[in-house]
Amino acid sequence: MDPNLGEKIYQASCFISDIYKQVRTLLVACDALFAEAGIAPANGNEVELHRARNLDAPAAWNQQAVGRLYAPKKRPDGTVSAFIVVEVHLRPKSATHALLVLAYAEPSLPVISQALSSEYKEGEWLEDLLVNHYPAQTEWNGLRAAHPRHLSLADGLHLKAWPLTEFTDEESLGRALRSQLARWAPGLFK
Repeated sequence: MDPNLGEKIYQASCFISDIYKQVRTLLVACDALFAEAGIAPANGNEVELHRARNLDAPAAWNQQAVGRLYAPKKRPDGTVSAFIVVEVHLRPKSATHALLVLAYAEPSLPVISQALSSEYKEGEWLEDLLVNHYPAQTEWNGLRAAHPRHLSLADGLHLKAWPLTEFTDEESLGRALRSQLARWAPGLFK
């Protein structure tokens, strides 16, 4: 063992904590942007984290992605008419730099927020759909057959990814997300 192991682990832990504070700031900015359109997080104050923590796979201990599910405009029966997902990938499979992934879909059948949240939690990360496309193609659109393990409650799924370096402040983040969502769902932001 390294004689400075304790100090190195402490320093690394502090650095990782700072990274997650930045990710939190990014997601709070998304919350504020979406609140303008009446869109709220489907899971309240929670984010989705990876679940694998095998002792023999230490690389899996490092949280590589964080996801947040949003559900706009609940119907009177408690179902939602659309949903949005924001994922922050610190070590994506499709790129050599951190990514922000935005997804939008409309469910084919009425779905309640809890069912949607459960499906997202049990499914694969949406960034996985970009593995064979990014960086040549930063957008992905597909029907249910093309994303059976990624929010299968939706007939069609729209996905867009950006390097995190493109966002220098809340305004740049807001412009990019608002512009993209306006293409997929005109009238979402009035």
